Amino acid sequence: MRIRSISMLVLIASAPLVLGACSGSSMPSAGSKASSAAPSASSTPIDPGTVDLHHVIGGGEYPDYELEVPAGWSSGDEFTTRTGPTVMGVSVWDVGEVPRDPCRWEGSLSDPGPTVDDLVAALVAQRYRHASAPAPVTLGGAEGVQLRWSVPTDWEVTGDADFEGCDDPGNGHQDFVSWLGDGRGERYQQVPGQVDMLWILEVDDQRLVVDATYSPDSTDAEVAELLTVVESLRFES
Repeated sequence: MRIRSISMLVLIASAPLVLGACSGSSMPSAGSKASSAAPSASSTPIDPGTVDLHHVIGGGEYPDYELEVPAGWSSGDEFTTRTGPTVMGVSVWDVGEVPRDPCRWEGSLSDPGPTVDDLVAALVAQRYRHASAPAPVTLGGAEGVQLRWSVPTDWEVTGDADFEGCDDPGNGHQDFVSWLGDGRGERYQQVPGQVDMLWILEVDDQRLVVDATYSPDSTDAEVAELLTVVESLRFES
């Protein structure tokens, strides 16, 4: 994942995940670019079991959060990622604008409104994503809503996560954009078939989104490992 300068599918049919209330580690196999969706150059390997401090992506003041990770993961200030070959990682966002069309996003961006339900409605309505039914969830001591969505499996993607026919933010790339961070960051996807498990939470009177992403070539064991990392998330008070 990486954060761009402006400012992680086939939909899986399974029961909604309720992390914090119960463990939802069983999911079938399935499947972001820079200043917003891939590990940065400063990302470094983490020792197994390390509890690592991270920062929310956006332009405001936010609580930091901790994650506990197994071997084979790397961390920067804002992204925690599993070392390849698959795309897999966790990030937390303050979402600002959401496009109706993630490919032709420049002309379709809008502020979804301030509440968890406002953002959930905008995400569910986004074109191409085939979002799962939203479900109540508790994660890291915060309550909210969980859903899952995907990138079409048949999209032509070349180079550095360049989606054919999509808008260029001004850096020569063609981005498939999920949302813009509020004041900083662009969440774009990396590969066809990419899956994002999203937890839209109310944290200290702020709406934050936990994004756990993986690619279609991820194994069941890798996805279960990703969920274990997400379940370890704790926000700092």
